[in-house]
Amino acid sequence: MEKLLTNIVTINATADQAQKILANPVHLLKWVPEIETVNQNEHSFTVTRSQGALNHFEVITVEAVDSRIIYHSRQGRLAYDLAFTLTEADHHLQIQETLFADTAKIGLPVKLIAPIAKHALAINLMNLGRLIEGMTQVSS
Repeated sequence: MEKLLTNIVTINATADQAQKILANPVHLLKWVPEIETVNQNEHSFTVTRSQGALNHFEVITVEAVDSRIIYHSRQGRLAYDLAFTLTEADHHLQIQETLFADTAKIGLPVKLIAPIAKHALAINLMNLGRLIEGMTQVSS
C-alpha cells in the first residue's frame, strides 16, 4: 500500500467521542454523502456508494488500536486503508486521516486520483468533525 494523502481537522470533542463514531461504520451514512447503504456482517461492513464513486461496492473491516482507527477496504475497485489518528490537546481533538491505497490495480495514475481523493476526503472529514461536535453538544 502506498501513502496517498493526509488531511487534518481540529474539533471541540474528546477522542472517546470520536472513537464511538469511527468504530461503527454504520455512522458513515451520517458523514459521507455518497454512501447509500452500510450493512453490518459478522466481522465486516458492506458499503454501497453512488454510481459515480470509484468504489461502488466495498467490504470494510475496522481495526482499533489505542488512538487509531483503521478502515480496511477490500473487494472494491480500489483496495485501501484509511487510518484515523486521534490526538487530544488543550481541550481540542485533532483527527488526522491518512489514506494508503493499492493503486497498481486501478489503471489510473496516482497524480490524477490523489488530488481528487484528498478533496473528497477533506470534505468528509469536515462532515465527521461536525457530526462529532453535534453529538458532543447533545450529550453535554
